[in-house]
Amino acid sequence: MIAAILNDLWQSTAFLCLAALLTLLLRTNSAGARYRVWLAASVKFLLPLSLLASLTGRLPPLPAFAVLSGPPSGLAQRIIQPFVPGSTPAGASAAAPPVGPPENLWVVLLIIWGAGVGIVLFSWLIRWRRVRRALSSSTPLPLEAPIPVRESSASLEPGLVGVLHPVILFPVGLAARLTATEMRGIVAHELCHYRRRDNLTMTMHMVVEALFWFYPPVWWLGARLIAERERACDETVVAAGHDAEIYAGSILKVCRFFAQSKIACVAGVSGSDLRHRVEEIMSERSAIPVGRTKKLLIATSIAGALCTMALSGGLSVTVAHAQAAAATVPAPADRAKLLAEQQAPQQEVPFNPARFEKFAGYYRIGPSGAPVGFARAYRKGDHYYLQLTGQPPVQVFPESPTKFFATVVAAQISFVTGPTGRATGMVLHQNGYLHAWPRSSKTAYAAFESELRHRIKQNRPSPGTEAALLRQIQSLESTGHGLYAEMTPELAAAAREQEPKTAALWKRLGALRSLRFAGVLPNGSNDYIATFAHGQLAIIISPLTSAGKIAGLLYRFP
Repeated sequence: MIAAILNDLWQSTAFLCLAALLTLLLRTNSAGARYRVWLAASVKFLLPLSLLASLTGRLPPLPAFAVLSGPPSGLAQRIIQPFVPGSTPAGASAAAPPVGPPENLWVVLLIIWGAGVGIVLFSWLIRWRRVRRALSSSTPLPLEAPIPVRESSASLEPGLVGVLHPVILFPVGLAARLTATEMRGIVAHELCHYRRRDNLTMTMHMVVEALFWFYPPVWWLGARLIAERERACDETVVAAGHDAEIYAGSILKVCRFFAQSKIACVAGVSGSDLRHRVEEIMSERSAIPVGRTKKLLIATSIAGALCTMALSGGLSVTVAHAQAAAATVPAPADRAKLLAEQQAPQQEVPFNPARFEKFAGYYRIGPSGAPVGFARAYRKGDHYYLQLTGQPPVQVFPESPTKFFATVVAAQISFVTGPTGRATGMVLHQNGYLHAWPRSSKTAYAAFESELRHRIKQNRPSPGTEAALLRQIQSLESTGHGLYAEMTPELAAAAREQEPKTAALWKRLGALRSLRFAGVLPNGSNDYIATFAHGQLAIIISPLTSAGKIAGLLYRFP
């Protein structure tokens, strides 16, 4: 949630700055054109583009690494240790004393935000009730207009009241203070508000002010909208042939004898800088029409800004986290740091079980076209579990609002969340690596499981695995190291680390005599038995990636 708010704020602020530049470009043009630009900036606050982009799938997907989880014994060229029951790794403690509950912070912030929204809405409700009381006690006025005109005993300035069924409301005594010509100017001003639907647009901005009450730029934007709407109506009235001096005098009389409207969605005749307005009216300068070049520039600027924001998805913490997690192979120093973090003592913290529902689901291990497995996150009551394809469920414990740790191995999982708080991916922290797995669907999971069961029943290897394994063995026999170009970057890094041990093992085993497929393991990996001159070796290889790379390789003595 915090990421969604930050995304919307920085994007809307950037858009507001763009709007300010565009209004400078339009300073010699009509106030109505500037008003529309400011209104677009207001609407942007209600348009979380990062959320829309994620819903339409336009955000860059989380890269995923294909991995192999094999048996726990033997010389392993593995990226991920298997989740199997065993002793608690050093430094992990499920029963460690809890630290301060981070969830309380979000609760406090939510309460503060809700209280602010409530105060703003309540203050507006009080003002609106005064207007409604004035309207309910009003009487019709025999003035010719396309909407009802009424007169109230309240000392409010003339104004347009209502959004769906607007009414022009005049204070009692206005006609006695103004001439017939001045009255026509005031009526023309309010009818301009009616035709422009200013009450509706200002109501929309009031929603922005209520939701973002804590953010000063939205209040400044509201003042700009009021100023430009009044100038737009002034320009229209003067352009319609009303005498500028008489019209300006009528506005000054209204402001002298009657109270200004206290709510933005009731459009009156005052508002903004009165002195500047009168100067603008008396100057009788004609607004220059917005030319085709300026229209094209404005439309291009706005469209380009919105598209850039939608495609970027924002500078959010969650996206940065996902990008960091997608690094292929960390540098040795970075991996050592990650490994130390992953093996450090973990502390369980209080966690609301209902929050896990946004994390529960299926996560794809491997490319979308050729996954090598799935991870399923789920809960039973206040217990949380992770189950990888072909492995038993492992209980995990919360150490933050989005991160959990296991106790059977030194590993943690963290969830990458979108603007709605729902998880869009999972990151596995283990062995000094970060493995990003994007969220998938139950349908994709079921299809993979069905195909896996069918392959296990038929006892057939994954395509290309035997040939790929033979090439690796031949390279090890002749050079002492594998064909790293045919491995994924992570597996290649792990294989290079273990190259001395692997070379010694191959030297001891001697020449390859035969390679026999033994079966499909529950996790979908392929089990082969290699017979050498001086012994046998069980070799487990994961299905090849869509690019034909080996993602996981495990050697063990049968």
